[in-house]
Amino acid sequence: MNSHQKSSDYSVDQRRTHVLHVGSWLSRIVEIAASKNHFVLVIGGDHSIAMGTWSGLKNADKDFGLIWIDAHMDAHTYETSISKNPHGMPVAVLLGVGDGEFVKLAKNPPVLKPASLIQTGIRSYEEEEQEFLEQLGVDISYHYKRHSYNGLDSLTKSKRCLLQIHPYYGVSFDIDGIDPAYCPGTGTPADGELELNDVIQSLKGILFDTSCVGLEIVEYNPVPDHEQITFESVKKIIASLVA
Repeated sequence: MNSHQKSSDYSVDQRRTHVLHVGSWLSRIVEIAASKNHFVLVIGGDHSIAMGTWSGLKNADKDFGLIWIDAHMDAHTYETSISKNPHGMPVAVLLGVGDGEFVKLAKNPPVLKPASLIQTGIRSYEEEEQEFLEQLGVDISYHYKRHSYNGLDSLTKSKRCLLQIHPYYGVSFDIDGIDPAYCPGTGTPADGELELNDVIQSLKGILFDTSCVGLEIVEYNPVPDHEQITFESVKKIIASLVA
């Protein structure tokens, strides 16, 4: 998909076909890498690629929990979504709900059980998503507030909780989880929340963490990033991975 063309320019079927193609390709690549016990680092487009990333790790028989850092829940289905954009659906898919072809990117779905998912930074969502995830008992942090809540402590706690029930964990990081003052170049910015330094410190050296199987960084859009503020922020985040 041309990054300069809006997703609204495509039909629902075209978007679905494109996302399914990318997800299928990515899940195969990730499965191969994870089967060789490589750390999986995915840097990509909208958050629909999470379907491929984490399905690939599941297909490689990795037993992991997932920290989902995002402003959004991304837990819609075609039945609940007004836009029908797949980037609002990956969490539901990973939990085994929604479009059957997306769900079947995993050979043995679901990729995640509700207890294996922790969401943090959440502040923009619809009632249907909230009801779906809360009924399942997913751990969701709504109370992340700058200067009054320690984000680094929150992410450290999330990792510790997941490692009590899984040998591994992964991180799905949407840059719109960061305050848009640091990352304005994203498709769906939301005011407030995560400090850039919190994210940098929480991901510092993660490539050397043997309990972490993978990290994806998504939703960078260079079009609105006029002064390359987001580009520089993402560079700092990537540099911290090996610090």
